[in-house]
Amino acid sequence: MGLKELYHRLRGRKELYQVYTNITYSTPERCLEHHGEIVTKEEEVPSLSGCDFEVLNFPVGELANFEEKKARMEDLVERELERRELFRRGEKRLEEGNYDEAISVFERSVKLDVFLPEVEEMGPEHGSSLPPEVTEKLRKVFVLGYKEKFGQKRYERLPEKMREDRKEAGVKKIGELFD
Repeated sequence: MGLKELYHRLRGRKELYQVYTNITYSTPERCLEHHGEIVTKEEEVPSLSGCDFEVLNFPVGELANFEEKKARMEDLVERELERRELFRRGEKRLEEGNYDEAISVFERSVKLDVFLPEVEEMGPEHGSSLPPEVTEKLRKVFVLGYKEKFGQKRYERLPEKMREDRKEAGVKKIGELFD
């Protein structure tokens, strides 16, 4: 039994609560800040109006496991924030006409994750004004990133046909955006 666990037991606590925020491209940063947070009372869960989140209660005896999980959850948040920054930087480089750097930055971004609605928002804004060779390179970057996304462990839970259908539909959409 760790000191933190002992502390909570001495305070008469039998369970604690952990906040789980849904991490997507559109999750507000104020919501991401609480992903993994552990509180002692359900009433202490921060007000997260407009956030897609859940609260899970767990026994105090499992605190060490949930603190490990909290660290992994915080890593996911950092990864998403880094991905967003890279994506924005890639868009900025496109606007500046620095195409090689834009492509390089987008390659780094899609290795972390890629969200189709975000690519859809970007496509019309830049698509027609880009040189054809840049458009083709961007299409390849986003298609590859999108295909690799569905090979990640979290997608293994989806039925195979559903996973393949989603991947194919996304690849088709990206192709249309950068056509």
